[in-house]
Amino acid sequence: MIRGLFCLAASLILLMQASKASAASIVTEWLDQALPYAQEVAWEPTVGSRFFSILHTAIYDAWTAYDPIAVGVVSGTALKGQGGADNEANKREAISHAAFTVLRTFAPQHRRALIERMHKLGYDPNATTLAAKVGRRAAEAVLADCRDDGANEAGNFADTTGYQPRTSRAPGAWRPIESFGRRQLPTTPQWSRVMPFSLARADEFRPIPPPAPGSAEWSRQIDVLIKTSGALSDREKAEAEYWGIFAMAPAPELIEMTKFVSDTNDLRLDDDVKLFFVASNAIFDASIAAWDAKYAYDYVRPITAIRALGDATISAWRPRSLAEALASSTPAAKEDAEHSVILPAGLAEVPAADWEPYLPTPPFPSYISGHSAFTASWARAMELVIGKPDFNFKQTVRHLYVEQRELAEPVALSYPTFAAAAEAAGISRVWAGVHWPADNERGLELGRKVGERVWRRAEQFVLGTASPASAVFATLRPPFWFHDNETSDHPAHFDAASGLAIDLPPQGAGVWRSIVADAMPAGAYELKLKAKATGDAPIRLKVAIEPGDRSQAPLAEAEAAIPTTGSDSVVTIPWTSGGAQSFRVSIEARADDSGARLLVSAIKATRVWPIVAGSPRYYEPNSAGQPE
Repeated sequence: MIRGLFCLAASLILLMQASKASAASIVTEWLDQALPYAQEVAWEPTVGSRFFSILHTAIYDAWTAYDPIAVGVVSGTALKGQGGADNEANKREAISHAAFTVLRTFAPQHRRALIERMHKLGYDPNATTLAAKVGRRAAEAVLADCRDDGANEAGNFADTTGYQPRTSRAPGAWRPIESFGRRQLPTTPQWSRVMPFSLARADEFRPIPPPAPGSAEWSRQIDVLIKTSGALSDREKAEAEYWGIFAMAPAPELIEMTKFVSDTNDLRLDDDVKLFFVASNAIFDASIAAWDAKYAYDYVRPITAIRALGDATISAWRPRSLAEALASSTPAAKEDAEHSVILPAGLAEVPAADWEPYLPTPPFPSYISGHSAFTASWARAMELVIGKPDFNFKQTVRHLYVEQRELAEPVALSYPTFAAAAEAAGISRVWAGVHWPADNERGLELGRKVGERVWRRAEQFVLGTASPASAVFATLRPPFWFHDNETSDHPAHFDAASGLAIDLPPQGAGVWRSIVADAMPAGAYELKLKAKATGDAPIRLKVAIEPGDRSQAPLAEAEAAIPTTGSDSVVTIPWTSGGAQSFRVSIEARADDSGARLLVSAIKATRVWPIVAGSPRYYEPNSAGQPE
């Protein structure tokens, strides 16, 4: 009897634990693994935003295998019905394999921990179940699609534009500052080249130019920064530190906040997939638009403009501990601090040439604020996903890390709406001394526009109205492609078992046409087809990129003779997209007096940029003032 009661109690405990575990979405469970890895391998604002976009796009594409209408970003509808029954267990397994595949690729040094994570979830990383296969296929397709997206992942995200900071002493020019004995390296100047999720072009929402040196607004902004520095309250310091908790990269913090949104709205797996899909891509597209503005205007940081005032005496915040002194931007600043007139609350009368911001200055141009753009884009997207402005996020700050002291009265941060959170994040960068008011104001405006654009594009995928070109190029079979005979008296035979094949009789002709695909982001592209022919005589091949309305002239076309050697030939079609026009691809094959067979086995579109090597991602240890 007692033994039976004990067994019943144990069973109930296990049941309660299982119920608790199943209530947590597998999407948020994987964040415990992803967030520290992002901090380790994708610490920059740009690279970090791409990390989460790829992760959650892969998860989303795996999930679409089970949704009756949603379209995958890379896979389109190719995974429909491939992952087994539409149930919670299969979705969890597919999503786990998608997340595992992405994280193993981006953080291979944690392969063992990732395998252990899979085992704890009850999955074999090498499983051959339908759900496991779908998850891996989705992730591998997304990773392959992003490999040549302009970020230069293969080159460790080093610059590809040849950007150099201006050597002139122009007052409005951004100049890297000294950091730990070395000049800052510009962070990812090439980011405007990265393929966006929803933007037609990187400069689509580029703001007006920043205040010009010598203008009234220029003087006002300097005055605002100096007065702000000289009157920083504990609340402002706490808020600056809170939004700077992930240093230069807001993406991890915003993804954590997305988890809070999921929890407070009691979302389950299906809604979590869509929530994080929208959130991560809102942050990602904001990074592209913000970095376009940053390097287009190449605008000065407050630390440079204020120090240019030279010997003018200002009342400003000063570091008060060894930790802050080490964060000072020049050795001279540490020495001069000993001779400053110290005022209450960490203030001092100092020469402007020795001014220090409250937080370290990031290594990229000032205008616009990345924090403002990222958080505003995220906030606007969240409003639209959740269907209401309410955020109701609260946090208490008890310790100031910069000043290494406990607060006499803890600071309670409260953001009742998503917009309030974005505005707080933006203004915190002015309090931190690393951004101008205009950086924040224009950044918030840009971010809101990007967030709305991302939401509209994501809605097309979720509601099944999107027609992504990536799926058309990656899936060479119906329903993405259909065929026509071009000569009724010598009909061709079509087969899509291993690609787009056309069996041509003598004098025969046939064409494969794609469905109409959504517009590609603006830019110059190369469409490359891998084709081979077998038979008795070469095949005449004509490839055309046509507007969605076929009554208009082709956007680009190319012709080639494919020899019947059975070897692969590559046909390249240069093509320019304006970012707004839908299109389709047609592949026409003709035979002369002998029969032949054409097989197109691969199609890939690549955006083409002139590549000029620029700054690396980071200094090697032996070149950063460290021991050999």
